[in-house]
Amino acid sequence: MKYFIYLILASQLVACASASVAQKFNMVSFDEKADPADLKPVGNIEGKDCTWYVLGYGVGEDPTVRKAFQNAVNQQEMNLIPGQKTAAKGAPLKVVKSVSVEEGGFNAYVATRRCMIVTGAGFQ
Repeated sequence: MKYFIYLILASQLVACASASVAQKFNMVSFDEKADPADLKPVGNIEGKDCTWYVLGYGVGEDPTVRKAFQNAVNQQEMNLIPGQKTAAKGAPLKVVKSVSVEEGGFNAYVATRRCMIVTGAGFQ
């Protein structure tokens, strides 16, 4: 019983909360010839890269900001099932303004989902 209590306390200490990584990048361009004044706004965009962990072991690669940006630029959504691909919602973006990068997900002790989330205003 004593070890069970230590296990519960240790899991409480290891549980992670979401934390801000980077806020308010002015502009990120994915096309070197893109002029922001000539681009059409497409609204707020979000790109995620997520990984599931079961009992502390990752199912797939750790989430990266690069993949989250790729999903944002290609306007692809992340699926709940690891490895499942989705179709793009529109044409690739050329510029993203007011970019924020954050960590997200949840921790249910047995199953955990960690995400890198990129949000901003997209332009084509």
